[in-house]
Amino acid sequence: MLKASYGEISKILTKEKIYRYAFNIGPTSSMSFLKRLGSGTGLIVIFGIMSYAIGIGMAEGFTSTSLTASDVNYISLDTARAIGFIGISIKSIELFVWGIYMLMSFLLIFPKKNFARQLFFGTLTAVLFGTLLCSSALPFCFGLTLGGFGPVGFILQFLLACYFIFSAFRGSVVSLKGELYGVSGESSAKGISFKVLCCILLSMVVVIVLNQYLFKIGHPLDASVYSLIYGWGVLVWSIGVVIVIKMVFRQTVSTYYFAKYDEQFRESLHFSDEEWYGRRKARRLKKKANKRKRDSHE
Repeated sequence: MLKASYGEISKILTKEKIYRYAFNIGPTSSMSFLKRLGSGTGLIVIFGIMSYAIGIGMAEGFTSTSLTASDVNYISLDTARAIGFIGISIKSIELFVWGIYMLMSFLLIFPKKNFARQLFFGTLTAVLFGTLLCSSALPFCFGLTLGGFGPVGFILQFLLACYFIFSAFRGSVVSLKGELYGVSGESSAKGISFKVLCCILLSMVVVIVLNQYLFKIGHPLDASVYSLIYGWGVLVWSIGVVIVIKMVFRQTVSTYYFAKYDEQFRESLHFSDEEWYGRRKARRLKKKANKRKRDSHE
């Protein structure tokens, strides 16, 4: 996947696609210092602090021994504690992702060598943004399912979520490889048909509902009607992960190659100095070029 030659990647990476990727991540791809400063500050101050407060701080609050049923609404006290338990269990992972995200958001402010490097760096920051979003939501989504439907509902949803995520990643890899190397990947990317998948989903729903009110295997923590609404957290989380994969996978690989073969792309796609280096550096290069011309005439 990351060993394609310039000739192979240049067939699918056009200037139009490059600017579409830049549009997707907004000012994080800009060569303007002020735009990068604004976006980096926003990523750190707004989302960085918010994700820590929600994904780590709030989940820790649910583990407090002073927490009572009157402190939570719509979910049971046991469900709240399940959220806290999962949050504490993955706290080290969340802190690692959060730390890398904050570091990348800070480094985003500093200038890069050229537009290709800036676009790739901005894309990596967007990937970390999506990863942090998913990791912050994980304690709540998993805890709601565990508390709402118990271990049976949790395991069934978790297995289906793994399939969704694996299929999305495999499909993205096969699709991009097919474009790069001209190999059809339909047979290798073929998974469960839509009809079979619907039957599996329906069967899972039936089993979960029957276990919730009839069999009660694993003793669901919350048998209220609200559990039928919020108990699907793992599936909702997996859909969010699939969306993130679909949004960033192709762009990440494409911008990696754009940065790897930056000079070849600059020449073949005819990027101007202003597009490639930014307005300020382009003016300096123009002044140097004019000075050399005057010196040569003298």
